Amino acid sequence: MSDIEQVDEGSPPAEDGNRKLLIGGGVLAVAAAIAGVVYAGSGDTQWSDNATVASAEQAELAAGEGSDAAPEPEPEPVLEARGVIAAKNESTVASRMTARITSMPYREGRSFGKGALLARFDCSTIQAELNAARAATAAYQKTYETNVELDSYEAVGKNEVAVSRANLGRAQAEANAVSAQLRDCAVYAPFAGTVVEEIASRGEVAASGQPLLRIQSGGDLEADLIVPSNWLTWLEPGAKFDFVIDETGASITGVVTRLGASVDPVSKTIRIGANIDRGDALVLPGMSGTATFEKPSEAPAETEEAGEGAAEGEASGAATEGAEADGSQPT
Repeated sequence: MSDIEQVDEGSPPAEDGNRKLLIGGGVLAVAAAIAGVVYAGSGDTQWSDNATVASAEQAELAAGEGSDAAPEPEPEPVLEARGVIAAKNESTVASRMTARITSMPYREGRSFGKGALLARFDCSTIQAELNAARAATAAYQKTYETNVELDSYEAVGKNEVAVSRANLGRAQAEANAVSAQLRDCAVYAPFAGTVVEEIASRGEVAASGQPLLRIQSGGDLEADLIVPSNWLTWLEPGAKFDFVIDETGASITGVVTRLGASVDPVSKTIRIGANIDRGDALVLPGMSGTATFEKPSEAPAETEEAGEGAAEGEASGAATEGAEADGSQPT
């Protein structure tokens, strides 16, 4: 009796243990189901992220290849050449006769206008010769007219009329020759400019052909440059450059107007001429300086644009392939 009671009293604890096991098993099953759902969802999301990253990497790689195919243009090379400022018009005034210099009004450094008197000579002897030639011409003229009148009355022979006409022509020719010499007694400026050098002085007797003055135009200046002959592959009239003057440090601009006719075979250089715009800067003939050119770019713009278009096309194509790869994966 006592044993049965003991067994009955011990049974409730066993039932409680079984109930706890059932509840724990149910909780574990629910947790496992939730974990499976979460794992499945996280797996899909991770696959989509990987596809997006792959497509982005492909697009970046294509863009990098495009940038390698069409690199940025390099800065244009800067080339320098030495040059000197010169006057466009320069001349040496010389005497055309042997005579004493009586006047030279313009000294070295003075400016003058076109047609100004630069030198005058003592031409008193030539003037006397001209007067004598004119008097002889008048005498021969009178003789010829008289013979013509007598010939009308048949009082003189035809031969005398012809001789008098010839003498008159010779006298006129001599008078014209002396008059031409007299015009050389004064030297006038062929252009407006400045006296650079006085070679002769007033009071000297200048021989025929002797230099008197060296003159040059004052306003019209140009630059004479010496450049390498291999520049002829790109240098042509119309090319612009900057010119920095050594004496003053001023910077002026210039434009190439002509190329030299020949290349120096020893130095491999060629001489070119250019017009300059001096602006307000002090520029005098004989000043030297450095000219700076910019060589034109050899790569045409169309090639660069084509390279950029190809790079963009490759990048867009890579992005499209990435998007297609992303859509083919299960979600």
